[in-house]
Amino acid sequence: MKKYFAGSAWIACRVVLVALWLAVIPSGLAGDASNPATAEAYDYAKPKLLTGTLYAMRSDRKTVLFTFRRTATRSGATVHVERQFLTTNGTVAAVEKIRYESNRLVSYEMRDYQARVSGAIHIEPDSENPARQDIFISYAHGLTPPKGRARTLQPDTVIDDTLYPFMLAHWDDLLRGKAVEFHFVSLDWERTFEFELVKTGESMRHGQPVVQLTMKPASMFVAALVKPLLFTVQEHDPHRILSYTGRTTPRILKGKSWKYLDAETVFHYPPE
Repeated sequence: MKKYFAGSAWIACRVVLVALWLAVIPSGLAGDASNPATAEAYDYAKPKLLTGTLYAMRSDRKTVLFTFRRTATRSGATVHVERQFLTTNGTVAAVEKIRYESNRLVSYEMRDYQARVSGAIHIEPDSENPARQDIFISYAHGLTPPKGRARTLQPDTVIDDTLYPFMLAHWDDLLRGKAVEFHFVSLDWERTFEFELVKTGESMRHGQPVVQLTMKPASMFVAALVKPLLFTVQEHDPHRILSYTGRTTPRILKGKSWKYLDAETVFHYPPE
């Protein structure tokens, strides 16, 4: 039971890329890890470059903890994505690498060089039933995660880099106040947990209407352990996520231990 309470904090940690993958695209169908009907409509190679800044909570955006840089390259049907989290002196604190084939997630790897932890996700056809997909999730103390054991890939399974497209695919439902459920991957528990997105507010930001979306566990038990993540999103196209508060990828040193980090992440978009 103690391990469950400790590990559950990491469930939200992998969420950061919803905000760290914020392409300038029109709303509509978008891809997730397990739904081929929606995968074709989303281009993971755009934008080629996206940056962001991670601030300490309640610092009025004055204390910079990390900067973020996402790059994407295409070679035929293959898209490679690399996301770096940089310290204030420019050192790479953590990196995430993702590969898509024909707009379908194939692999994901995370390495936190400061905390010396890593994780990986692989999606492959089921060896006994090629019509189904298996997902392999692994986590390690060290920088070389194992492959992990196979689990059946459930519908609407999402990782951080596919959460924003999933959000867009359900945009109309979200604006109507409907809670949209999905499975989110937890690396250190090597499994998925049920989460939901729901609209929790409206306001104006720099003269434009925005909505607040909250991501929280669907289970009341897990909800007691994991703080919700709050996203501020443009109400109108292209529905950019302007900022979010909550768990992020790199850990932070407190005393002699590397702890999970909650921060305010603000994004910087290329000129239109």
